[in-house]
Amino acid sequence: MHEATILEALTWAGDRLKISGVSKLDAQVLLAACIGKPSSYLFAHGEDVIAPDVYSHFQRLVERRARHEPVAYLLGRKEFYGRTFFVNASVLVPRPETELLVDIIKTFAHEASTIVDVGTGSGAIAVTLALDTPSIVIATDMDAGALAVARQNAQSNGAHVAFFQGHLFEEVARQLPPPQHLIIAANLPYLTPWQVSSLDADVKDYEPRHALVGGADGLALYDELFGQLKTYQHEASRQGMPVKIDAVIEIDPSQARTAPALIASHFPQVQINVVNDLAHRARFVVART
Repeated sequence: MHEATILEALTWAGDRLKISGVSKLDAQVLLAACIGKPSSYLFAHGEDVIAPDVYSHFQRLVERRARHEPVAYLLGRKEFYGRTFFVNASVLVPRPETELLVDIIKTFAHEASTIVDVGTGSGAIAVTLALDTPSIVIATDMDAGALAVARQNAQSNGAHVAFFQGHLFEEVARQLPPPQHLIIAANLPYLTPWQVSSLDADVKDYEPRHALVGGADGLALYDELFGQLKTYQHEASRQGMPVKIDAVIEIDPSQARTAPALIASHFPQVQINVVNDLAHRARFVVART
C-alpha cells in the first residue's frame, strides 16, 4: 500500500478537490478526522508518514467529497450549538443559522412550557432545547429513519425528549393533553422545487429532497401545521382547557411577507415578528399570543 506524509496527502487532496470546485480546506478536516487529531496538528507534523490503511481511507473520502458528498455525511457528524450530532443521509445537515431559532425560543421557554419540535430531523433543535431550557420537549417526524437518528442524538447527548412519529402535529395532537403553554419549533421544508434545483450539488444531490421542498410556494407544510394547531387550540378551549400557543419557524428570506400572512390567516390575533439571521436576511417568524 502507498505511503505518504501529511503534507503530501494534503497536496494531493487539495489538487483533487480543486478540480471539482471544492475547498481544499475540506481536505484538512477529513485528514484530521482520519488520523484523530485536530487540524492544527497537520501543519506542525507535515513530514509525519500516514499509515497506509489510514491514507487509503482518506483517499476514498476525498474522492467522495470531490463528487460533492457533504463533509458531515462523510464523517457522520455535525456540530450544532456546541454539541456533536450524528447525521446521515436520512436527515438534513444542521445549519449554523438555525442556532438562532434555539436562542429565540430560550427567551420565553419556562418550566410551564411544552416545546414541540415539528419535523425534528436529526433532533438537533429538540435535543438542544431539552438540555438548555426547563421545558418539556417533544419531537415529531414522519420519517422513521430521521427519528432513529434523532433518538440516537438524544441518547448520546443525555437529553430527555419524547418522540412521536406522524405527519406534522397530528400524532402529538392525538396524544398530548393540552398544556398551559405550547411552544412550536419548526424548521420544515420551505423551498420551492425551482429553488432546490438551483442549490449547490452538496445539497440537491445528497440531502433528502422531502426535507427541502415545501410545495409550489414552499409554505404548504406550514399551512397544514398552523391549520392543525388552530384545530388543537379550538378543541382544547371547547373542553375547558385553553392553551396558549407560540411558534418560531424558519423560512426562506423570500417568504418574509407571505409566511407571516399565512400564520395570521389561521391566528388573526397573534403578534408576529420577522427576525433576521446573522447575514441580515429574514430567516425566522416569531408568532406569540
